[in-house]
Amino acid sequence: MKLSRTLISVFLSAAVILYINLYINGCSSAEQTTAKLAYQQGDYEKAAREFEKEVKQNPQNEEAWFYLALSNAKLGRIDGTKEAISQYRKIGKNSFTGELTDVWGRQYDDGYKLYQEGEAQSKAGKDNEAIKKFQQALKNFEIAFALLPDSVVAKENIKALNNRINTITVKPLIDKGVELEKEGNYEGAINEYKKALEQVSKGSASYEVIIYDISVANLKWGEKMREANSEDPAYKSKYEAALPYLEELTNSEDKDNKLTAYELLIQVYANLGMTDKATEAMKMRDKLKEENK
Repeated sequence: MKLSRTLISVFLSAAVILYINLYINGCSSAEQTTAKLAYQQGDYEKAAREFEKEVKQNPQNEEAWFYLALSNAKLGRIDGTKEAISQYRKIGKNSFTGELTDVWGRQYDDGYKLYQEGEAQSKAGKDNEAIKKFQQALKNFEIAFALLPDSVVAKENIKALNNRINTITVKPLIDKGVELEKEGNYEGAINEYKKALEQVSKGSASYEVIIYDISVANLKWGEKMREANSEDPAYKSKYEAALPYLEELTNSEDKDNKLTAYELLIQVYANLGMTDKATEAMKMRDKLKEENK
């Protein structure tokens, strides 16, 4: 899944510094004056600390809340950024819209550059380096989203990057599971797939691939048990183990995944003596095939 790219007009950072300078000469509390100077000098830790003091004694200070948000953003503190920007908006003046757009744009652009660097590392086979770049990019997009919570593009990129990181992280586990499955070690394969499942987001593309793998491994295991002793109904436990994963897969937004799930469910329901369910699964399968013509 590729990240979205937008054209961002990025203003010179000197404009923001000049804006702060204009305020420094005005009437400000000792805390606010200290905080502004610290922000201008790049001491964001001190700036955040002093702006915190200022908003406690003057909670309607819009400027203090705004620059507290920016200080936290510079420090990579997502929750602090969210809280401060929320308080800034509650005041309702929105006096710093231009500055906010500028900071958001630079944050977004930095994130996108890191994402591109990560993709280059991934293509070069350097997955460990790619993950580092993706994680840095993710932090940038999360800060951008904290600053502008209505930013759809930032939200989409956060989701895409999480999926990208998960895909790289779980690939070794999935590959190991596939090898074990080829060897007939279905229990070992399922254990690897379940480890991978714990590391991905529910509903993601990787998640659906893994629950499919778990289902198929269980079905193969069940068939192996039945071939070894057709009189022993123990094989049904493997069909039962596959059942919840396949039923979950029927809710996929991917039509091919849904169709595959129903195809397998027909077999599972039939082997478990769930005739009505098997019939219903056949109807759903036929309906999906008709829709996909």
